[in-house]
Amino acid sequence: MPRGDGTGPWGQGPGTGRGNGGCEKKASPLAVVEAGKCVSCGACIDPCPAGALSMKDIAVVDAVKCTGCGACVDLCSAGAIAMKPR
Repeated sequence: MPRGDGTGPWGQGPGTGRGNGGCEKKASPLAVVEAGKCVSCGACIDPCPAGALSMKDIAVVDAVKCTGCGACVDLCSAGAIAMKPR
């Protein structure tokens, strides 16, 4: 039975990088719009499954809603959207 001190029965503990059983959640990437390339066509807005994109003067990504799926990158004919680490 785990002791609650991070060491547990599997030897995980401080400094091993696996203190939660090796189940660290990696942050998903974030879609980023390069303003100079966006032509404001809106092709990325509706297909976004998370509803994370909206249109102002250019496409804008809501970082809270973005799941990092990359669908917008594939749809952007101007090449204005890229996935970046969070």
